Amino acid sequence: MLLRPRHVWTFGLLTTLCGSAGAAPVEYTLGIGVEHNDNLNLSEDDPVGDTIIEPTLAFAANQGGSTFQGAANGIVQYRDFTEGHFSNDWLGQLNGRLNWSAIPERLDFGIEDYLGVQPINNLQPDTPANQQETNVFAIGPTLNFRLGPTVRGHAELRYINSYAEETAEFNTNRVSAALRAIKDLGTSSTLAANLVDERVGFRDSDLNPDYSRYSAYGRYTRQWAKLDLTADLGYSWLRYSNNALGIGNRDAPLARGNLNWHVSERSTITLDVAHQLSDAASNLLIGSAIGAETGNPIPAQIATGSATTTSAAFLENRVDFGYAYHGTRGSFAIAPYYRKLDYGAFGDIGAIGNGTALNQSARGANLTASWLLRPLLSAGIAATGENLRYDQLERTDKTWSLQAFITRQFTRHWRWRVDFTHYERDSTAAGQSADQNIVFFGFTYTR
Repeated sequence: MLLRPRHVWTFGLLTTLCGSAGAAPVEYTLGIGVEHNDNLNLSEDDPVGDTIIEPTLAFAANQGGSTFQGAANGIVQYRDFTEGHFSNDWLGQLNGRLNWSAIPERLDFGIEDYLGVQPINNLQPDTPANQQETNVFAIGPTLNFRLGPTVRGHAELRYINSYAEETAEFNTNRVSAALRAIKDLGTSSTLAANLVDERVGFRDSDLNPDYSRYSAYGRYTRQWAKLDLTADLGYSWLRYSNNALGIGNRDAPLARGNLNWHVSERSTITLDVAHQLSDAASNLLIGSAIGAETGNPIPAQIATGSATTTSAAFLENRVDFGYAYHGTRGSFAIAPYYRKLDYGAFGDIGAIGNGTALNQSARGANLTASWLLRPLLSAGIAATGENLRYDQLERTDKTWSLQAFITRQFTRHWRWRVDFTHYERDSTAAGQSADQNIVFFGFTYTR
């Protein structure tokens, strides 16, 4: 069972606080679906099919009061494998953040949490046997102070815990401290100086030396009528301790940028780039951010991520581009991306026991489109494609999927959905190529 009791408690805490007095009501969806998968184990020559019954509960909650501010969304699903090829289990996903203004404009106390499903071994296909629960949780105070009429200061302290159900090399305790000075350049722009010190200690692995990551960078933000810009520029230092493997320290420039351009009322262009020292747990926590920029939708499904489940640090180069159009009868979105992860010496020796902490590069794209056929009937497609290369293994995995769906809203709260998905994986590694077909039918009730 992937979903553990402590995460049920986290679901309850964030939902209760975000749905407390002064907040908008909690929105939720109850669903029941039946899925048939003709190659659940993604085997090249011995496919196993199964029919899965999937009851689901998903929610989204917001809190916007003067004392508590936050947002949370999550989904819990039970999977009943009717033919018994895999064990029945629970899956859960949660994005949540909560801020308590303990002393208004002086002292805040924050909680953030990301619960998701990641692969146990990212060299193996995404099957129920290769999925594990991962969680990244952060908690701590922020002291706010004034340095002048137009200069604000923040001093932050965070305890961060990362946990993986199967992969011990992901489990860490961290302490992060940050000092920030923010200069208001006007009503729509700021310039900030940031110093960050993060100490990472591995709880259950002797293969990974503990390390500290120091960062110093400036941040510029600007909001125009139709364009929002955030840019970071600085430097990072990685220093290892108790280093029996003799891994060398690393330094690297830090450069990040995020642009959101509202081309029109219906069209938006986004660009996100990064060159930085990071790790999987840090990226998962950043990826859990929800709020005004991304909205807070009710999750539609649980998807297995692509993170390499180790907390070893890597040098990341990433470019994400997106274009989205939302019309009265149709919508369209395309999001190409590129990423390269360089683990340094760990890329050669394998930073975790199953040797999956490997240098890798990927390029791909996601595409979605939908059309309103009639006032209560819509159809659409979703396509993904990726070319993923593992440098040390000289291995390349090419994957793509195509999904077609149709959905009908037959009352204010009830709707049904049918979809068909075809997936293919072409790998240069022996026995790792496979194809899969999935048919799904389900009802949902939303309030």
